[in-house]
Amino acid sequence: MSALAFSTPIYSTKLEKWENVQKSIKQHIDEMNFEMIPEWGQTHYLSPNNFKSDVIEKYHLGTLCGEIDHHLRLYCSELNFNPRDANCTSYELKSWFTKFEKGNYAHVHNHPGSDISGCYYFKTNSKDGNIFFQSPNPYLNTTRCYMSLGNTINYTPEEGTLLLFPSWLNHGVKTNTTDDIRISLSFNVFFK
Repeated sequence: MSALAFSTPIYSTKLEKWENVQKSIKQHIDEMNFEMIPEWGQTHYLSPNNFKSDVIEKYHLGTLCGEIDHHLRLYCSELNFNPRDANCTSYELKSWFTKFEKGNYAHVHNHPGSDISGCYYFKTNSKDGNIFFQSPNPYLNTTRCYMSLGNTINYTPEEGTLLLFPSWLNHGVKTNTTDDIRISLSFNVFFK
């Protein structure tokens, strides 16, 4: 008998109310000031860039907040994690928008200090740079029998799709080689 051990859960779903979410974001997207973080180089644009704000709250994106809450509960259920059993009575969200123009990318990084991270794809042509996740197992390439398991997994962005994943998981975004701009909303969940 074989069993899968030490798996890394990545949750992906198309939001049921994604068209309503799109409309609410469209009302505010032109108000946003996107900037690069100079220390990162010419990677991609963020709004805001301090990672301490919550654009979901700032722009009153209630439908998106409700969808994130619903799918966060489903994801936690799949993890066999009940926040109340862990003495967590609530959670806090920090969120920001990212913009990728032609030539932009996101370096490999993770989100230390938070519990779960996520991304909602607002605007994409699905060819403007896949998000990729690196295996947390650095030994997959050390023997031939495990090389086929791969070191990275790619997800093609699609408008209206929500991803949830462990905040400690290294990830990045491949270079946007198209002339189109991609905009997504990223967020971190902090259980309290």
